[in-house]
Amino acid sequence: MAVYAMGDLHLAIDNPEKTMEVFGDSWKDYMNRIRENSSVVGQNDLYLLPGDLSWATYLEQADKDFGFINDLPGKKIATRGNHDYWWGTVSKMNKILVSKGFDTITLLKSDAYVSEEAVVAGTRGWKRLEDDGVTAEDIKIHNRELERIKICIDSIRKADPDHKLPHILMIHFPPYGRNGTSCEYSDLIEGSGEVDICLYGHLHARAHAQIFEGEKGGVKYFCVAADYLKYRPLRVL
Repeated sequence: MAVYAMGDLHLAIDNPEKTMEVFGDSWKDYMNRIRENSSVVGQNDLYLLPGDLSWATYLEQADKDFGFINDLPGKKIATRGNHDYWWGTVSKMNKILVSKGFDTITLLKSDAYVSEEAVVAGTRGWKRLEDDGVTAEDIKIHNRELERIKICIDSIRKADPDHKLPHILMIHFPPYGRNGTSCEYSDLIEGSGEVDICLYGHLHARAHAQIFEGEKGGVKYFCVAADYLKYRPLRVL
């Protein structure tokens, strides 16, 4: 069994006025492309989705979007992005999904998910303090997300203390600064000694120039934003 990843699906079946197609040809027919290209994922594979899944405001108003995700192959493990306004209490959301028959999706926040292939945890992240235009509110959210990354790392450690499986951390916002400069997120991730693979998204269009991929501090970093991957899930294990 394999592990694939792709974030930033930005589904708009329930909210067609928010389709990403308005952002140019690179997003043309993106939802069909996601569906078709996801055929590379096997039914028993893990399919990791690090945030920005649906444009819905409330989970109860996203049935078509989550039906779309549920019908994709594999076991989907999803974390929160900055545009997932529908996000609420994880236990409540997972119960709602199961009650609607969306039983191939697990929403994850901080806690570790353990499979035969890997141990996975994730959180949203936020702007780096080095970014332009950072406000006092951004600093508060950044610091809160830093603590959530610590919780993710602790949950991974507790789930697999002997590190017998690959450890994967999903964080929606980039964990590295421009030109691959380190920041508090990357320092924490690498310094923990617990994370083997870090997946992120969030960056689109010209912001792709900010993407850092490769290995640093023993961690392999992959950007898996859907448009960056040309809507084809990336195999990470």
